[in-house]
Amino acid sequence: MSLQNIITIDLPLQQTNQFFHISNLLALNLIQSHSDDVKNTLNTLEPNPKDMHIIVHYFESPLTSLQQIDSDLLNTHLHIAICPKLTTELEVTFISSGFHCNMQADDSVVDKINSIKQVQAKEISFSHKAISRYVLQKKRLPSFTNRTKILALTTKKEQQILGFIWDGHSNEEIAHRLGISINTVKMHVQNIYKKTKIKSRGQLFALAG
Repeated sequence: MSLQNIITIDLPLQQTNQFFHISNLLALNLIQSHSDDVKNTLNTLEPNPKDMHIIVHYFESPLTSLQQIDSDLLNTHLHIAICPKLTTELEVTFISSGFHCNMQADDSVVDKINSIKQVQAKEISFSHKAISRYVLQKKRLPSFTNRTKILALTTKKEQQILGFIWDGHSNEEIAHRLGISINTVKMHVQNIYKKTKIKSRGQLFALAG
């Protein structure tokens, strides 16, 4: 099996420059792509069934964006998620979704290289706390399935609110990020509870955390 390429998807300029440096250090080719063009990017590469690529996804709002990824893509190659802020709940979601590693955008180059080396060795790279929580939750209905069901019952604005909640943000933080009042956030949260028959944030995480 050959590991020759790092394919970045929707990576911001600062992260792209950093990954150019990382790919040079690891003697890997860096290929830039976008979420709506990644399949075409893969098709243009040498169609060698033994080739395995590292695909690096950047998520500004991870839980909302995850719903749009083709599950077939996650079943092939090695996948790394990068986002502005990681929480244990978010790490568990990445594990459940089939990712091999996650990174916080401001992680050092050394930390990122070490994580990529683990992925190259066909190992996963997540915090011990996230792995432990994932193992303990395996007896439950897979969180990704639950989240899909919950999102299907809600509006786009409510899905955006849900994404922030699952990312670990408080109502105050959500209001600040969206530029709306905290009362508006609370109204959306209550609407989510009514539509999904969920009674609390804790239940949201228990069902889809």
